[in-house]
Amino acid sequence: MGTRSLQRIGIDGFDRNSTPVPAYAILNPHGEAMIDPTQLPILLKAIDFVFEEGRKILEERRERRKMNDNPPKSENQEPAKEIPLPELEMEKANEIKQNLLASKIDELVWQNHELEVQHLVRLLEKYSRNYYLAREQYAAWGSALVPPIIVHNMAESENSMLETIKRLEDILSKVYKKDIIPNR
Repeated sequence: MGTRSLQRIGIDGFDRNSTPVPAYAILNPHGEAMIDPTQLPILLKAIDFVFEEGRKILEERRERRKMNDNPPKSENQEPAKEIPLPELEMEKANEIKQNLLASKIDELVWQNHELEVQHLVRLLEKYSRNYYLAREQYAAWGSALVPPIIVHNMAESENSMLETIKRLEDILSKVYKKDIIPNR
């Protein structure tokens, strides 16, 4: 080993001229840094909003609309047979979520989208808080006496969440370089 190689390689054995890579990154076969999503709390939060919180609120919205649109049935009518579609969708969503958590992402792509993901997650947190506040007020008044402003606030929070989740899904699709919502 000559003096030239001793200058490049430090006492700890690492090459001083190489690009620094974060401790949570690994290299793909092309030498690019890849990040484990479980090491990025904001990415985990974004995935949870897309697959957990957002889906739950949208399901509540569907149920409420179904209750408001369908008048009460008489006892003579046979209840409609339920299709286990939501269970199938939930199973597929959980599978996609686990696949995303197990996938590695390109560090450069993540850096390009990190601030936007943070912004969208903050918006989703705000809309979620607004939704739960409006839902509590809705429940306190009862569905027959609820003031229109509360219904409006609840619908506005739901619509804002839906739009923001779609934007977040698009960005996560870019980060993961695959469509995370295949049925869209």
